[in-house]
Amino acid sequence: MAGYFRNFMEKTKITFQQASALFKEQLYDITGTSTATVGQLAEYIQSHNEVKKTEKTFLGMSFTFYQLNEDGIYYYLEMRDSYILQMDVYTADHNIVFFRSYRDQHTINDPLKFP
Repeated sequence: MAGYFRNFMEKTKITFQQASALFKEQLYDITGTSTATVGQLAEYIQSHNEVKKTEKTFLGMSFTFYQLNEDGIYYYLEMRDSYILQMDVYTADHNIVFFRSYRDQHTINDPLKFP
C-alpha cells in the first residue's frame, strides 16, 4: 500500500511539474517574462481566437464570461464591463491562479510569479 501511495504521489508531482512548465512557457510567450499580471492574463484570454464568450445581463448590469482550454490549461474570466471580477487558471490536477476582486489583496497590476 505504501508503494502504491508513493507511486501515486510521484506521478502527481511529475504531472504538476509538466503543467507548470507548459504554463510558464505560454506565459513567457504572452508577456516575454516569467511573471504576468492579472490584467495581462485577462487581455490574453479576451483576445484569444478560440475563447468562448458569453454575455448576460442581470439586474440591468452586463456581465461577460470567457472560457478557454489551451493545451490542458483552463482559463476562466468573469467581467462586468471592463472590471475583472474573477479569474481562474488551472489544470485538471492543480490550481495555478485564482483571483477574486472582492477578496484578494493584490491588484490586477501586481506581478504574479509562478512555480
